[in-house]
Amino acid sequence: MRYASIALAAIVAAGAALYAIAQPTLTAPGAAAERKLMPINWDEVRDALKNQRLQRAPIRQMAIASDAPQPSLPMLLPFNQEIAAKAAVNLFPQAHSYAASMRMGEITIEVHGERRAIELKQGDPMMRLMQTKNVARLAGADVPFALDRTEGGYDLTFSRFGAAYLVSIECFNPDTDQRCTKPGFVKQLGERMGLVGKDAP
Repeated sequence: MRYASIALAAIVAAGAALYAIAQPTLTAPGAAAERKLMPINWDEVRDALKNQRLQRAPIRQMAIASDAPQPSLPMLLPFNQEIAAKAAVNLFPQAHSYAASMRMGEITIEVHGERRAIELKQGDPMMRLMQTKNVARLAGADVPFALDRTEGGYDLTFSRFGAAYLVSIECFNPDTDQRCTKPGFVKQLGERMGLVGKDAP
């Protein structure tokens, strides 16, 4: 469900027949195989930083390969006091996407960012997913989002700056840990998304 829901975020944000995917093996029914790069609004990134609508994520412990590429989209990660002080973040950048994983006690937080898309035809059934009415202030702007209950917690997907993002939480005890029995925690993570790395391509 995670990679299907990140696709939804791109559709909602673009308002067009574009379906972002997080893995090359995933394709939408009836869609062409060719993927396109969504345009990234780097001017909006810098403006959001300047006006403090978007912050830089103050994460102290981050592991990233020294030869890792700089992705062609803004890298957003959730942060709060506990994450900034305690979480060890593993970051895996690629040319047009990235993934991050952080463990805090009995909860794991994962983030995926993606700017590749597949074009859908107007009559494709996946176009119905554009009808979501959920809107929240995520990463400094009011944007549509999708929230999905998973076996281990929740997935939150949205688009920002032209890219699609997925924030996923999974608890060791998903039936009793309130961070995974209710959507409040994952929504708080989405609200506190900060920039990691460069603010320009």
